[in-house]
Amino acid sequence: MPSLVQTMDASPRVFAAEKRNAKVKPSIIMVDNALGLQDAVIQVVDRYTTSASNGAAAALRTDPRLSINVAMMACVSIRDELKDVKCLGQMELTIVTLDINCIVSVGWDHE
Repeated sequence: MPSLVQTMDASPRVFAAEKRNAKVKPSIIMVDNALGLQDAVIQVVDRYTTSASNGAAAALRTDPRLSINVAMMACVSIRDELKDVKCLGQMELTIVTLDINCIVSVGWDHE
């Protein structure tokens, strides 16, 4: 299981790249907001390109798959809630509330 730890800021962070003929399935997400100055809202976002069909052109899609709220000065670990979360393309995490003291760790598999 690959994993990555990132300090969040205003730009989306790519945690898992798109893999041809496979879905990205997060297996664990840990959010450390112990040094945070405010509550953190983290979104798991699926970024993928649709295929061209029936005369429609290919299009880039960005679909939110999960939102995680973490209180200030708290740490959370999410595993069971991820059983139905799958990304067709690359898995990105974005922080809705800007707090550079929030640290996110993600483990994932491809299926």
